[in-house]
Amino acid sequence: MSNDQNRLPVINPPEEGGDEPSCSPKIYVSNEEASLLAEIRELREQSLELRRLLASAASDERSALESELERLRARREEAARQRERAFTRKMIMLGHLPPDYPV
Repeated sequence: MSNDQNRLPVINPPEEGGDEPSCSPKIYVSNEEASLLAEIRELREQSLELRRLLASAASDERSALESELERLRARREEAARQRERAFTRKMIMLGHLPPDYPV
């Protein structure tokens, strides 16, 4: 089986002047999902760095670091909810869910 058979068809590819396709031809998630997953990974990296700093922080710095960590957690939870909605929209678009399915 050739590698080209594993690619999804793309309507209006960017090189033909169309907008970016809703699904990548190389991955099985929508571009919206991929973007949100990348954001979630970035938020995780930032929180890991904050935890490293928190382990060696002075008491006056701890509260600021902890509040920033809470902000990152809240943003990550929101991005996860957005990713779930993006997944649902993709499933509706692909016909796996009915068009009136709640998003």
